[in-house]
Amino acid sequence: MSQLFSLDAVYALCGLLLLLFAAGTIRDRQHPRRFGSALFWALLGLIFLAGGWWPHWMTGLLVLALVVIDGTGRMARGSQPASSDAPVIGKSPGPRIFWPVVAIPAMTVLLALLFRWGGLDANRGAIVGLGLGGVVAMAIALRVTGGRVGTLLAEGRRLNEAMGAVTIMPQLLASLGVIFTAARVGDLIAAGVRHVVPADHLFLLVLVNCLGMTLLTILMGNSFAAFPVIASGVLIPLLVVPFGVDPATAAILTLTAGSSGTLMTPMAANFNTVPAALLDLRNPYGVIRFQLPVALALWTFHVLWMWLVL
Repeated sequence: MSQLFSLDAVYALCGLLLLLFAAGTIRDRQHPRRFGSALFWALLGLIFLAGGWWPHWMTGLLVLALVVIDGTGRMARGSQPASSDAPVIGKSPGPRIFWPVVAIPAMTVLLALLFRWGGLDANRGAIVGLGLGGVVAMAIALRVTGGRVGTLLAEGRRLNEAMGAVTIMPQLLASLGVIFTAARVGDLIAAGVRHVVPADHLFLLVLVNCLGMTLLTILMGNSFAAFPVIASGVLIPLLVVPFGVDPATAAILTLTAGSSGTLMTPMAANFNTVPAALLDLRNPYGVIRFQLPVALALWTFHVLWMWLVL
């Protein structure tokens, strides 16, 4: 039972699903890039399925192979349309249609609480709950709609191919954040700031702090990955320590200022490019163009508010 509620089980489920997607792609003779796409999803599935058991260098080689497959244009969206064999429901499911959506956060919260009550890591429990919640949601969706497992997998594959290689961008960006922190990029940024900004000029330091956080978030696509770099290089040594500001207030304002950058970058694929792909928008950057004025206004407010509060 303990193995069922583990991250390894969640990763194995993700890997198995990706392998099923790869099998469906290789059988799709109308697919414009079926061999390259199938290989991409199969390799990614193997990483999820067995990446924790084999040497790390093997996972690195497979990630490089994924980059080569996508970079050489061997991946493409499948030709299959939305499934037309949807079940005929005798009567409207009403509010039950939202049960699968609610099941995912409900399982996430439940597993996090169970892990906490059991003296385990609640964050790990939340991730496990998120994965198992997806399985529960699929089962509920089949029950509510009367659909078939084959239809569910076909639709899952269609949506997965609509997103394409950006599916793995969150993992790559998280790794980039770890690399930047280990390489002490924050120290390099701090050294550059000291040569340009006077050490006693609070407003300019706040401006550089928020600007650096936002630019790094735009580059990495994730403010949580950018925050350790900016916090260790600018926020703590140049603002918190010299001026004695409240670290909690400064940290949350810096983090949310960086979140403005999330609204302005295609690197935040799950927010900005995936919705454009799923909705078949003419402009793949349409979401970003719509969010840009709001993001700039929010960033300006953060700079002024942080300066006034600190």
